[in-house]
Amino acid sequence: MKIFIDFDDVIFNTKKFNLYLRDFYDLHGIDQELIQKHYYDPDDNSKVKLFDSEGLFSRLEKYEKINTKNLRENFTEYIKDLSSFIFDDVENFLIGVGRENVYLVSFGLPVFQNEKITGAGINKLVSGCIVTRGLKSEAVQQVITKMNIDHKEKMIFIDDRVEHVEDIKKVFHDMTTLFLCRKEGRYCDQKNEYCDHEVHNLKEAQEIISKMK
Repeated sequence: MKIFIDFDDVIFNTKKFNLYLRDFYDLHGIDQELIQKHYYDPDDNSKVKLFDSEGLFSRLEKYEKINTKNLRENFTEYIKDLSSFIFDDVENFLIGVGRENVYLVSFGLPVFQNEKITGAGINKLVSGCIVTRGLKSEAVQQVITKMNIDHKEKMIFIDDRVEHVEDIKKVFHDMTTLFLCRKEGRYCDQKNEYCDHEVHNLKEAQEIISKMK
């Protein structure tokens, strides 16, 4: 059995982390209006815009003439240990299903997303990690190919976004999809026909998975 699982709002409390980042900007005297103004790349025409700390600092320098040298250095230190943002049920879930069977498939910009994953220490607790800003079905296929996973093996996909669940189910018809909607999450999409199960935490997910073994 192989499990492909999302990071933000599934393993990692991103809502809480975003408040943590807000505190960082406040401590360094950066007005929240400026943060919101330059939060995303204005040239990014993607349907889903993604945050990148390096891009934010570059835009603050370019458009607001703010010297971000110390800001960048302090930010690197600030996000070095993010283990406190891991949801409490993650460790038991990984032990229960076997961390050697789990692959992290995260949506985001690779540099910043990998900084979060490394800061949280999740990269050391799973078999592999991949970050994509494209289709998760393509990322999962990369893992399957690279790890030489037999397509006949039971596979499970866990995510909090319906569009990712739908993408996966349309490509991997036999993959079991778990739509996870935590009360602490930033989103709670409407479950659709591509979601085999709806769960609200990883304990519920583990209970379903244990019945599939």
